[in-house]
Amino acid sequence: MKHQDKSHLWARTKRYMADPDLEPHHLGWSFALGLSIAMNPLLGLHTGLVVVFCALFHKLHRPLAFLGAFVNNPWTMVPIATGSALLGNILLGRGFTLDLSDVDWTTLGWQSFTTREGFRAAADMLRPILLPYLLGGLVLSLVAVPVGYFLMLRLAHRLRAARPIPQPRSGG
Repeated sequence: MKHQDKSHLWARTKRYMADPDLEPHHLGWSFALGLSIAMNPLLGLHTGLVVVFCALFHKLHRPLAFLGAFVNNPWTMVPIATGSALLGNILLGRGFTLDLSDVDWTTLGWQSFTTREGFRAAADMLRPILLPYLLGGLVLSLVAVPVGYFLMLRLAHRLRAARPIPQPRSGG
């Protein structure tokens, strides 16, 4: 039963994306924006950013924007953050080595962000990796725009080519 539900969902998604009323470039931009938000290094803002952008730009396809943003999820968050920090480190000329030996992850908690002292202590501890992480995340976020756009544009065009074009009914 579950297999049928999954294929039904994919079939509905494909039909929706092949809808002639939806512009392929709107689908491309929607997914590109979401993917860019997924690579955004400011954790915790992804859903809010999608909601704001979809409210500001009415032609965005909300489900695709959310799909792109949710590429960053609990399973992918650590690899994306690590990739961001490594890319930032490389761009700063520091190579592939990230020194995390001074980071005591067990001391980070809600108090780190709710009190001035906790925030200052967390910022001091994370300072060696913060700049590479932010820089790498910004670059990944910028690169995600054309990658996401062209991937979704290509998929939308393929789905449209595979779907027969409905003919107008004759009124006879």
